[in-house]
Amino acid sequence: MLDAPDNGRYRWRMRPAPPEIAVVDLQLCDRCGLCLPLCPPEAIHLRLADLVVDRSVCTGCRKCIAPCPVGALTMVPA
Repeated sequence: MLDAPDNGRYRWRMRPAPPEIAVVDLQLCDRCGLCLPLCPPEAIHLRLADLVVDRSVCTGCRKCIAPCPVGALTMVPA
């Protein structure tokens, strides 16, 4: 988010880092893709036939965890 105070200077507000982020266990993941549309910031991507979570984008919302039929997504400390 960008704020513009009256003096014309800009300052950035950094969003706080999530306490936890999602990770994919590639041994368990069956690449079904159910998690892909459920990630609001689109932090989960299919890359070279593997699912990858972009740690810099994941907000820790946990929306990808429950729908995973094989339990391949878990949360770990950020």
